[in-house]
Amino acid sequence: MRVFTRARGLSVAFATLMLAGCESIPMPFMGGEESDAPVTPRAAEVEKETKKPELSRNEKIARGLSEELDWFPDLEQPLAQLESQFAAESSPEARNETLSSVAYLYDTQLFVLFQDMLDFLPRDARVKELTEQNAWLDRRRSAMTRAFLQFDDENEARIAAGQAFIEATQARIEEIEQKRDLIIIK
Repeated sequence: MRVFTRARGLSVAFATLMLAGCESIPMPFMGGEESDAPVTPRAAEVEKETKKPELSRNEKIARGLSEELDWFPDLEQPLAQLESQFAAESSPEARNETLSSVAYLYDTQLFVLFQDMLDFLPRDARVKELTEQNAWLDRRRSAMTRAFLQFDDENEARIAAGQAFIEATQARIEEIEQKRDLIIIK
């Protein structure tokens, strides 16, 4: 307990030293209040220029929750790395593991895209899309099973199933992107 208190005291002292002379820098999450520091005229101009207009609740709902969040992860770079790693792998076990990671990332990309699309749809359209997605998930599972059953060797069968999963998922990503382009006002 004493070590923790001492370490905590040192970290507070260190933070105080690091912030000395930085009174004009607003500190988020410090003290629960807005900074009392004076705002320079240039900082006020920048803040005014970058501040988004306040939207009503209905406008936010109409725009969609994901658009309001203004955050959409990009999985292209890790996918490219894993796909290149898959091509370079020599052992069947390592190839299966890497392919599984690739499949997982594509599925994640599809999920994020699908959720984002749902944000822009009215309730009835959401129900329709969810029903369609569930049917598609069943078709993807069947495609994986068919691909798996084409091979006697378990490693080859797993790779074939993984590739079928990825191909189906990539095709569905394209479909959802096309739908999003139709429903999202840009």
